[in-house]
Amino acid sequence: MTPGKARSVAIMVGASVAWSTSGLFVRQVGDAGALEMVFWRSIGMIAFLGAYMLWRYRRDTLAKVTGLGGAGFAAAALLASTFFFFLYAVSKTTVATALFLMSTSPFWAAVVARVFLGEPLAARTIAAIAACVVGVAIMVGGALEFGSVLGPLSALCVSVAFAFQITFLRKAGGSTDMVPSVLVAGLLSAVLAFALGEPARTGMHDILVLLAMGVIQLGMGCLLMTVATRNLSAADVGLIALLETTLGPFWVWIFHAERPADSTLLGGAIVLAALVANEVVGLRRRVG
Repeated sequence: MTPGKARSVAIMVGASVAWSTSGLFVRQVGDAGALEMVFWRSIGMIAFLGAYMLWRYRRDTLAKVTGLGGAGFAAAALLASTFFFFLYAVSKTTVATALFLMSTSPFWAAVVARVFLGEPLAARTIAAIAACVVGVAIMVGGALEFGSVLGPLSALCVSVAFAFQITFLRKAGGSTDMVPSVLVAGLLSAVLAFALGEPARTGMHDILVLLAMGVIQLGMGCLLMTVATRNLSAADVGLIALLETTLGPFWVWIFHAERPADSTLLGGAIVLAALVANEVVGLRRRVG
């Protein structure tokens, strides 16, 4: 491994660790509802990424945002929708269930790309999708036993929205800069959450927690990933990003005693195994 790639791997690990703190931040929130959480987290992220873009692009900052194009803005709108689905999901189910179900997004992306872009589905991916369906069924079935399926369904909506977001980015030729796209997603989500919620009534403790979440979990995670992907393949990024799914439930288990249900652990293990197997086999074939 070259020094440049080793550095990129370390940066991508940092991005995954940043993302994994989402549940930890949410469990620190007191009375704020999902809409208020979306608003204040988005404000924190907007401030962080906005300052970064002004530092990096200076006078070209606005041009970078307006130059996203139709596909870039569509991707930003889909990303904005995931902010709502995710925070609603973790308010209605365990962090482990939400993250495990969200980790299925690569499989949804493969299906969406097959339907809308005509991209072929490899046999290994079809087998992984079948295993993933089993894992999802186990997790959702476990949620039904506890009488609530809205949280898991919202987490699945995150995965589907991510899949369509990736499809729009591919259609744009992969030229869309992710930082302006995420910034626009934050602006869209903040405006909608402000219109539908009551962010002014949020307590100062919750505001500070959510602002920090926007900076660290969302803003820093996005920025680190953008830097790391310059020297890493999609398979490398996919494998390292699985740290988010494994660390996220661990943080809330350790610090908030939120132990996942046995059905969540079993279903999540199946999904993670399918993800790892699919990425490793694909990576070996590309290297070979």
